[in-house]
Amino acid sequence: MLLDLHCHSTYSDGTLSPKQLIKKAKNLGIKMFSITDHDTINAQKEAIEYSRKLNLKYVPGVEINAEFPTLMDILGYGIDINNDYLNFILETIYNKRIERNRIMIELLKKEGFKIDIEDLEGMSLSTIGRPHIARILLKKGYGTSVSQIIESYLTRGKKCYIERFKFSPKKTIKTIKKSGGLAVLAHPRKLRLSNVQLESLVNELKDYGLDGIECFHYSSDPHYTNFLIDLARKNGLLVTAGSDFHGLNKPFVSLGVYVEDFVIQDTINYFITYYYKKY
Repeated sequence: MLLDLHCHSTYSDGTLSPKQLIKKAKNLGIKMFSITDHDTINAQKEAIEYSRKLNLKYVPGVEINAEFPTLMDILGYGIDINNDYLNFILETIYNKRIERNRIMIELLKKEGFKIDIEDLEGMSLSTIGRPHIARILLKKGYGTSVSQIIESYLTRGKKCYIERFKFSPKKTIKTIKKSGGLAVLAHPRKLRLSNVQLESLVNELKDYGLDGIECFHYSSDPHYTNFLIDLARKNGLLVTAGSDFHGLNKPFVSLGVYVEDFVIQDTINYFITYYYKKY
């Protein structure tokens, strides 16, 4: 089965609009799809309506960055996009992100870069961050690529980097659950934990309401994917799959993930029931 439950649109750091993503997914023969923009659900209304028009099974989604020593993202599926609590949490993250951008731009200016917060205000995006700042600098003639600028100035340990505001994993999962959604741990390999440490973390997250693990992702080799599948099954969690497609911002990643039906069937059955019940 070809599906994709993790990708990003122009509402965060992807380069395709929600309609372009859904059309591409339909043309590829993807059976179930979700756009999971970082810390925003502004693409969801458009995505729900257009996927219905193209008869593509669509699950509303979001990816929320949680507080952790390394990168922890929690995916939310089947969320109620009108839920007050979810929208309050995402608005809080958005406001903190704007504040962070202002501080990083001031630090860049102190380093001699000609950039102002007004350069960002023209962007009609919901989630503006380091890639967008780096793209502006690249257009102004600084650096050789977006990634080079980020690695030189806007990553942890560099002069112009400011840590992002995040809620705890417990509150992040609570937010997803309060909005009627399913909480899934994204790309566990990026946590940089040993297998034993990850098992311990999954047990902790289960206590908070974790529903699944993203077992299929480009960061996982087949051996690690099998370990994640076994870990999910041992804990009674759903197995999910996502490309983490960002368009031209991750040109090495293609939309769609092939998964053998029997591996993902419980998740598909659950999501189909969930999808038809809510949408």
